[in-house]
Amino acid sequence: MKFVLVMMAVLAACPVFGIESEADDSQREYEREIKAVVRHKEFYKAGKIEFGGTAGIMPYDNVVDHLVLGGRLHWHFSDHYGWEILDLQLGFPTVTSFTTGLVSNDGISNLQATKLKMMASSSFLVSPIYGKVRFWGSSVIHMDMYLSMGLGLANNETFQVSATGKGQAANETILSTKWDPMFTFGLGFKFFLNRAMGLLVDFRDYIVNSEVYGNRAFRSNFAVFAGLTFFLPTF
Repeated sequence: MKFVLVMMAVLAACPVFGIESEADDSQREYEREIKAVVRHKEFYKAGKIEFGGTAGIMPYDNVVDHLVLGGRLHWHFSDHYGWEILDLQLGFPTVTSFTTGLVSNDGISNLQATKLKMMASSSFLVSPIYGKVRFWGSSVIHMDMYLSMGLGLANNETFQVSATGKGQAANETILSTKWDPMFTFGLGFKFFLNRAMGLLVDFRDYIVNSEVYGNRAFRSNFAVFAGLTFFLPTF
């Protein structure tokens, strides 16, 4: 959860980014026309292109440490619905010292697991909640919450870690590398710093149909992301 703590620290320290601006006449007229429940929103997403970069980790995998870097491209066809055209993530996995130590100490001859090298997906987005958060004084941060659900492919590497006996060095062998189908589900929070950019905290589960010990099944790969996102045209 390191990324979440960093994001909260940034938000707590950025009143200069989150000053609520007065809506101009055109926005007030637009809000009257659509009978908007929330007034003086920082922006309306309909027709906007959103793109940005993300960095993340997979905190619940004891066998492999995954550092994940990538980017996303969105098109918002209304305030509440959008299309994540592409979520492209590159994985930089390394076998943990816990795994190699376990195999070496116990003399395990065949421990198999998978590494995610790349993930590419496309998702449907729903943004059911928009809000304003006041930290202190008159400083206001605009935010929304979004849900995602999609399909994609993962470049998945099945590997084996083995030792010839107790106390012997652990050796890693790649068994196969394949593109496997996957489902993705996500929950995210976006904090708007100004009229062109925002910060996000994102939780995704990449459920990949991977093969281990000769058996193929869908396996969960939960990831925590933080990122910076931009909007075109500006709000």
